[in-house]
Amino acid sequence: MPDPTTVLICDDEHHIRLVLGSKLKSLGFVVIEARDGAEALDLARVHRPHAVISDYQMPGVDGLEFSTRLKADPIGGDIPVVLLTSRGHAVDPAQLAKTNIRRIVDKPFSARDVAGLVQTMLEAGGADARDVA
Repeated sequence: MPDPTTVLICDDEHHIRLVLGSKLKSLGFVVIEARDGAEALDLARVHRPHAVISDYQMPGVDGLEFSTRLKADPIGGDIPVVLLTSRGHAVDPAQLAKTNIRRIVDKPFSARDVAGLVQTMLEAGGADARDVA
């Protein structure tokens, strides 16, 4: 992994950003935070994170739309995304193919498990770690 490895957390709930951010920082990651998909896309363009953890349901631009826009953007085409969902959303395979979502994780989740998943994806190069479940 290149140093410093940056992870963007996008969630409209402060406590989710705080818990995930704390765990990722303890593993040596640089963490940037966004409250919605529009802000996350702006931050991704500036900071070019190595990975993104995004909530599915957020006001404005949701996690699925953000992931679609990120993949279509020249800077974000290969940034892996972990999508968090509290409602067990199923994502249509055709829509999923338009994103870099590598994993869908249901809430509640373990911050340690999500951070470990990000670390494993990045160590594998983020490439085709597409284990969407």
